[in-house]
Amino acid sequence: MPFYESSEQLQEVFEKFWVLAKQDEEVMRKLAKSQVVVRFDIEQPELHVTMNFRDPGPEGEIGTMAFDSDVEPEISVWSTSETTNKFWQGKLNTTVAMAKGQTKMKGSVAKALGLLSKIKPLFKVYPEVLKEMGLDNMIL
Repeated sequence: MPFYESSEQLQEVFEKFWVLAKQDEEVMRKLAKSQVVVRFDIEQPELHVTMNFRDPGPEGEIGTMAFDSDVEPEISVWSTSETTNKFWQGKLNTTVAMAKGQTKMKGSVAKALGLLSKIKPLFKVYPEVLKEMGLDNMIL
C-alpha cells in the first residue's frame, strides 16, 4: 500500500509545503544563490517535483516549484514516497539510504550535499503540513 493515498494527495502536501517554505526568506536566499534545479522523482504513488532556483518564475521570482516540468535538472533524486516523507522530516540518513538503494541520485553529489545544509530549516515545515492536512499518522 502506498505511503500516501494518491499522487494528488502527495502533490497537495508539496503545494502546501512550498507555500510555507517560501516564507523562510533566509533559506530561499541561500537556495537562490545555489542557482540549482533539483527534480524529485517519487514513486508509490508517482509524482515528479522540480524545484528551480536558477530560472526566474512568471513574476521574476527565484525559487519555483512545478510538477512534471520540462526543465532539465542538475540533480535528480529518486525515492519512494515513504523515503521522501522521512527525508523532508529530517529523519533520513541520506548516505545510508543511498548505500541501501532506498534513494538514488544523478548529478553533482557535492552540490546535493551543499543543498542539504541549506534546506535543513525546512524539515520542521513538512510535519506542520502533514498535521494541517490531518495526516498525523505520517509524522515521524
